[in-house]
Amino acid sequence: MTASVEGLNPSCDENGCDPTKSQVIVCFLALYLIALGTGGIKPCVSSFGADQFDANNEAERKKKSSFFNWFYLSINVGALVASSILVWIQMIVGWGWGFGIPAVAMFIAFGPFFSGSRLYRFQKPGGTPITRIF
Repeated sequence: MTASVEGLNPSCDENGCDPTKSQVIVCFLALYLIALGTGGIKPCVSSFGADQFDANNEAERKKKSSFFNWFYLSINVGALVASSILVWIQMIVGWGWGFGIPAVAMFIAFGPFFSGSRLYRFQKPGGTPITRIF
């Protein structure tokens, strides 16, 4: 938002930029929210995807392996696009477009995600990993 909302941009001169206290608070609040969201979803996405396959079914076991291949390929392609194409868009077109394109893509992805939620398999928790070790 700081790229698009004028009030969140610090005033800059030849000596550097001088953000206000509220701009610093908004910046750190945004960073903390990103860290919280990333920390909450990263470890859960792959395990939730693995829960969609029955480990006792041979055909689904093969599909689970294929799922992880496609999952990690899409993660890496997304990182490549983000670090190359989106950076180019930010530098040439503008920061608003560079952040707006992924935001629109995320909102579009909500549709298929939530429309398929009736079909998801939810596994019951099986205890802590520590009990499996001992």
